[in-house]
Amino acid sequence: MKDKIITLLIVAIATITNAQNTFTAKVLDSENQEALIGASLILKGTTNGVSTDVNGLAILKDIPNEEQIISISFIGYEEEYLRLKFPIESVKVHSILLNPSDTEIGEIIIEATRGNRTVANLPTRTEVLTDEIDEAASMEPSKISHLITHSTGIQVQTTAAGSNGAVVRIQGLNGRYTQMLKDGFPLYGGFSGSLDILQIPPLDLRQVEYIKGPASTFYGGGAISGVINLLTKKADKDETLLHINLSHIGARDFNTFTSKRFGKWGFTNLASMHIHNPYDADEDGFSDIAQVSKFNFNPKLFYNPNKKTDLYFGATISKENRKGGSMSKINNEPSSALYFLDQQESSRLTTQFSAKYKLNDNNTLTLRNSISSFDRYINIEEDILGTSTTFGGNQLNSFTELNLNINKEKQNINIGINALEDKFKEDNFIPQPLRNQEYQTLGLYVNHLWDVTDKFALESGLRTDKVDASTLNTENGGQSFILPKISGLYKLTPELSIRLGGGMGYRMPTIFNEEAEPYGYKNVQKIDFSNLVAEESYGTNIDFKYQSTFGLDNVLLSLNQMFFYNVIDNPITLDETGADELYYTQLSDSLFSKGFESQIKLTVGKFTWFFGYTYTDAYLEYQTNEYPLTLTPKHSIKGDLLFVEEDKWRIGWDYDYKSGQFLNNGVKTESLFTTGIIVERTIDNFVIFLNAENFTDVRQSNTGSGWDYFSPQFTEVWAPLDGYFFNAGLKIKL
Repeated sequence: MKDKIITLLIVAIATITNAQNTFTAKVLDSENQEALIGASLILKGTTNGVSTDVNGLAILKDIPNEEQIISISFIGYEEEYLRLKFPIESVKVHSILLNPSDTEIGEIIIEATRGNRTVANLPTRTEVLTDEIDEAASMEPSKISHLITHSTGIQVQTTAAGSNGAVVRIQGLNGRYTQMLKDGFPLYGGFSGSLDILQIPPLDLRQVEYIKGPASTFYGGGAISGVINLLTKKADKDETLLHINLSHIGARDFNTFTSKRFGKWGFTNLASMHIHNPYDADEDGFSDIAQVSKFNFNPKLFYNPNKKTDLYFGATISKENRKGGSMSKINNEPSSALYFLDQQESSRLTTQFSAKYKLNDNNTLTLRNSISSFDRYINIEEDILGTSTTFGGNQLNSFTELNLNINKEKQNINIGINALEDKFKEDNFIPQPLRNQEYQTLGLYVNHLWDVTDKFALESGLRTDKVDASTLNTENGGQSFILPKISGLYKLTPELSIRLGGGMGYRMPTIFNEEAEPYGYKNVQKIDFSNLVAEESYGTNIDFKYQSTFGLDNVLLSLNQMFFYNVIDNPITLDETGADELYYTQLSDSLFSKGFESQIKLTVGKFTWFFGYTYTDAYLEYQTNEYPLTLTPKHSIKGDLLFVEEDKWRIGWDYDYKSGQFLNNGVKTESLFTTGIIVERTIDNFVIFLNAENFTDVRQSNTGSGWDYFSPQFTEVWAPLDGYFFNAGLKIKL
């Protein structure tokens, strides 16, 4: 009997042991055979899972007998499934190759650098917005000012209280050092600079790219603090979007986007109309939001005659009128007490053409051209005595580029030549010397991307520009610039990477700076090239990024820490000591911007939390003294919490904090905290949204620092003017 019991126990133990199998695997990148650390192996239908170690190895235990399915996943790669019959015949290490996925986070192709690389594999630090575009279109469907501030270190600064004009500031530097592109074309800046972000609707955008820090090697002058590239949708599918928005402070928006594909042809078009009544939040008799009527029409035609050729032609037609100032003047009501009106009219006509031809599997030749004509008229009625400012003119730009892209397995080389012409012609409203100015730039550049090893990538570039500039009776005689850049990417592990880069930049003198906007360019003297030279810069940044799923399907953590340092030599400032003549001057000084950005993004299931902090120390150094840049918060925090249930709910809460800012008179303002919430409900093809922005009603007028009744156009804007507002609307997908 005893022997029978022992025999039964041995059989039972053997049976149990046989039923608990193990599976050993090594997970590798299919392209470079690099071990993937932290990849997940999960026995389908169970919670039994394991992650790979530093060598890409993992042992999955306790696998029952019979046919089983094992899933293998890693962020940025396509998920693989293995169907195996256990017990398996032999014990061995199974090599599993995962293919990179273009749809995962970190695998978005960047176009601003022309390198045909993803975010994860690009040495130049680049940030991308995609999912945030649709949310921002609900918050501000008529402009991109809210959208582009989703990233840390980005500030939208109002330049004139009457017109509500605004510019984009990166890393504390003035707006004139940021270059804005649309589909890689330099269509903005100059005379249109303070209106650009107010006139671009976001409905047809598919991607927003940021390069923070020197980027002149890519696009020439003006990209000292960085580049923002707005990429529009292509005719990849048939869709029609209708967007209707109303706000309680007088905004009405009617937008439609259409995309059609028919054979080798494709077509997209954005038509938008924005109307905003003047709004006086504090009821002091002056508008806090100007009266605006605006129309945009952006058609594009695509043609792909064969697999080697890709053609597209696009255009932009827009017109805008805006009035700000005394409510009685805006409404054409008689009033002797409040007499100020800032009236502006503008129109824009642009064309874009691109022809891309694939010479062979590795080489692609691209020819691009854009022409932009921008007209703007400014009339400021300052007082009842008839004192006024009238200024206007036409800015005509043309851009042509020929680029050869050589894309090999380990290297990418971009060689190009481009020509940029910028002409401003002032309207002769009053007898005075005209401030016409003209710039002709010829640039040559080469950019080299090299995957030195599986862990180390190097990017180097060199541009040379020759700029001929002239105004009435003065010219620069042709100024040349040599602009090198270098960036490196090192992947310590698949989750942790380091980027280090730096470069040089420049910006030519021009009368169109944000300091001149409040004056309506009254008494601002022409650029004198006998006394002014280009502002030149150099800067560097180092970036640490960690990203991991911790072996879980519904968790993603991203940590990013960047330090930046920028110097601008011979910065140009506006001498405002003389009321009758305002001159641009250059002193023997330098402008510094240094600090760091910290970002955390955590996704757990349907929830995503983002937190960003920026420390900025920006100042002008003159004769051993340091003068902090005005309207530049030293500390800023921005973030949001988002809940998304696909095709049903989208609920977001955002918050923004700015520390005190110095004004021109040396006074330091109070700190600010604003917050808002947006709710979207999807029902079939309909999306209903409700947005409450700044519902704590933070306003500059709450501090007693609103309009200056004697010279309202010179009011420095450091806080929201409009206070809280609610808007709601409907999006229809056909």
